[in-house]
Amino acid sequence: MAPGLVSDHSNLSCCSSSPSLSPSSSPSDSHQNAQKSPASHLFRIDMHTHIMPQSLPSSTLTSLAPSYPWPEFRPSSSPDSPNDIDMYVGQTFFRRVQPNCYNPKIRIQEMDSAGVDVQVLSTVPVLFCYDAPLQPAVLLAKALNDHISDICVEYPSRFVGLATVPLQNITAAIEELRRAMKLPGIKGIQIGTSYSESQMLDSAELEPFWSACEELECGVFIHPLGYALPKENAARWSRYWGSWLVGMPSETALAMHAIMCSGILSRHPGLRLCFAHGGGAFPSLLGRIQHGFDCRPDLVAKEAGGVKPMEHFKGKGSGGQVWIDSLVHDADLMEYVLKKLGPGGSGRVLMGSDYPFPLGEVPVAGRMIIEDEEVGGFMSFEERAGVLGLNTIRFLGLGRGFEERFERRLEEVRSMAGVGVEKGKEGGWDTWGH
Repeated sequence: MAPGLVSDHSNLSCCSSSPSLSPSSSPSDSHQNAQKSPASHLFRIDMHTHIMPQSLPSSTLTSLAPSYPWPEFRPSSSPDSPNDIDMYVGQTFFRRVQPNCYNPKIRIQEMDSAGVDVQVLSTVPVLFCYDAPLQPAVLLAKALNDHISDICVEYPSRFVGLATVPLQNITAAIEELRRAMKLPGIKGIQIGTSYSESQMLDSAELEPFWSACEELECGVFIHPLGYALPKENAARWSRYWGSWLVGMPSETALAMHAIMCSGILSRHPGLRLCFAHGGGAFPSLLGRIQHGFDCRPDLVAKEAGGVKPMEHFKGKGSGGQVWIDSLVHDADLMEYVLKKLGPGGSGRVLMGSDYPFPLGEVPVAGRMIIEDEEVGGFMSFEERAGVLGLNTIRFLGLGRGFEERFERRLEEVRSMAGVGVEKGKEGGWDTWGH
């Protein structure tokens, strides 16, 4: 992140809103969705959402490192949207966000309207600041984590949180990870697909960090950075929204490739890693990567302990450590990904929307899983219900209370619709509308 950063999209589309529920209630609990179809009542956890505070400790950060281009939030320059916030990186405009990016009450209204029971909150990746001086970077990470925890405390039935850490220093990152995982509501961590222009996630420096994640049984959500690509090569990435549409999936694929070829999963069998955007470009490259391993294992995965990339993706030899979110925007691609994940692979897909950003599945998180008739042709009722809620409960270790909420809602839906668990069954999922 540096001066000259180019904004790929400055305006966000606002999700529809409905009257807010009380902090302890949820859409189905209050029967506010009584006029919707049975499918809309299934328990839904959105694993992939982003939030930020309304303000940052900018003056403190700037006083500690005046030459670094810190993120800064300013009131919107548009008279038509006085509650929006303009995000800057240093003096460079980055994007405009609406109140649903920082106001939890508005988020709850939109969650109620969309039928989402719980959001997993993570920071906006441009706030990672992995290239910043260490002391203020630690202060920023702490402020962001405390902010997310505070929201989870205020609305414990609606939000859980993912922490961020200063990966530019592994000792400091581990210290903040241990602190954050003790905060109320924090159930995992979000990191980037790299932590500097030259350091990928297979770096030997990260070994103690992976050990700490494993020890803490901390699910790790891995998100591409995108915004850094125009800085590296503006001519290649700045046009046609290329850094977001092509660059981010490519970043994720490269990170997955590095992790699976480096032996990290074998050395740390307790790790659980979830990759954003359905694993980006990695699933479509899996055949090529596997062929590369077959013909040149000395170049591709000589440190992987003999476990093939295809086997890692299927969970063989690593206990199913590779998870993905559902944000692929394409039923055909979802069917292909599930085939590559292998039997039971749908249990490692977590519903994620990228709320509140326009490239996400907004305004209705989980809409493809619920509504798309093609998805009903290759996923059972139980599998789809699991993607919408249960899988995230298990990935983050949210506990029996969340499982009971999921199970109670599942039985309610079965009772309401007479739903069978077999694909294509009369009266089943394929007959539902939203």
